[in-house]
Amino acid sequence: MKKFNILFIIIIFILNFENTYSESVSIVYTVDNEPITSVQIKNEITYLKLINKNLEKMEDKSLVVYASKSILREKIKEVEISKYFKFGLNDELVSQNVENLYKSIGLNNKDEFSNLLKNLNLNKSFIKKKIEIELLWNRLIYEKFKNKLSINNDQIKKDLESRIMNESKEIIEYKLSEILFTVSSKDKAKEEIEKIKKSINDIGFENTAIIYSLSNTAGTGGNIGWIKETQLSKKILENIENLKFDEISEIIDVSSGKLILILRDKRSVKEEISFEKEFEKSLLAERNKQLNQFSSIYFKKVELNTKINEK
Repeated sequence: MKKFNILFIIIIFILNFENTYSESVSIVYTVDNEPITSVQIKNEITYLKLINKNLEKMEDKSLVVYASKSILREKIKEVEISKYFKFGLNDELVSQNVENLYKSIGLNNKDEFSNLLKNLNLNKSFIKKKIEIELLWNRLIYEKFKNKLSINNDQIKKDLESRIMNESKEIIEYKLSEILFTVSSKDKAKEEIEKIKKSINDIGFENTAIIYSLSNTAGTGGNIGWIKETQLSKKILENIENLKFDEISEIIDVSSGKLILILRDKRSVKEEISFEKEFEKSLLAERNKQLNQFSSIYFKKVELNTKINEK
């Protein structure tokens, strides 16, 4: 079984319980013989709500779809990572990311975080494993594709020079959210694009990003945050510079799929602009963009070669 066409069967199964997220354990999927249970999906829902309060507004069946999709993606990554790395050897880096996590949700120290996890019936080892999977996946992608990165320093400098005319000026910043997706074939492209657009109309941009987006920002409803015009490609800038607030862009073709952006806010900031600093930021942004594209492409390949079965 590939993809998520059976998820609504799972929804019916789960919602028929007197308690929607029953503690009874049943195997819902296997991923290369690795089981995913109903309790794991329930824990995933709890975790996703912890890191994204907006999910409290999502209806149960959409939440189950998203949590199932999330845990399947994670399990596929874990199986692939285990071919190259050992788990449990990254405690210091994992601990740093645990600290970043509890601070991001407004907690002051690890004791407060431990108490919260206890109240939510989540194990800290569950959190640490999720963090380690993402860290090792990023390391795997970097090791596999670092020699395929193609960054044109001269072109980036040229683009910056055309936008930065002096040392002090007003620069435009855009607050954006995104949905990155792929279509299964050219024949189905129109149908699948309309499906995404309909979802945006029915349940909103954030919830659609959560369910359908392939980007790392999916968990936060596609939120990219504030980004300077100097850090955007010419193609993207052309698609957003004339948008009104909360207006959605046209479909933008990018190397990793199709991109939809929504403009949340826009501002002019007067600041001292260091060409060297902006250049370094642009280089990093381009590097991360390419690595994210490689990550999406590689995951798709791994997913297609993974045995996913419904139980």
